[in-house]
Amino acid sequence: MSAAGPDSTASHTEPDGYRVLIVEDNPHIIEMYSYVLKKLASNDLHGKVPLEVHFAPDGHHALLMLREGRFSLVMTDLYMPVMDGFALVERIREEEALRGIPIIAISAGGKEAQERAIQLGVDIYLRKPVRFVEVLETVKQLLRIK
Repeated sequence: MSAAGPDSTASHTEPDGYRVLIVEDNPHIIEMYSYVLKKLASNDLHGKVPLEVHFAPDGHHALLMLREGRFSLVMTDLYMPVMDGFALVERIREEEALRGIPIIAISAGGKEAQERAIQLGVDIYLRKPVRFVEVLETVKQLLRIK
């Protein structure tokens, strides 16, 4: 598998496919997000546009993956071990090559967590427990899928 480097001119919403990185340490939640993305690929994209889903258990692993390849979207929890979602969002927004990637933060955190995440640069904050349709519509909006 080849990946576009940081100096690649590829946009994050290329017609040749989408790559979504889910940063979450709870396997049940990963399963739900994966299901949403599979539905999106089969229903809305009609299986014609590839949609790859990748996983990272924490912000540290996510950052390594983001630096190695091109991603269209990051969906992250905020409270995780090793490197939390707040630090991950901050790092993504600091790095020139990663800055433009849309980020959805999905967390059970309260108003303070939401305000902090938005201040750090997340595009959309969803509060857990999230509904299937809420995740689906948010992903479609950020990937500009009609």
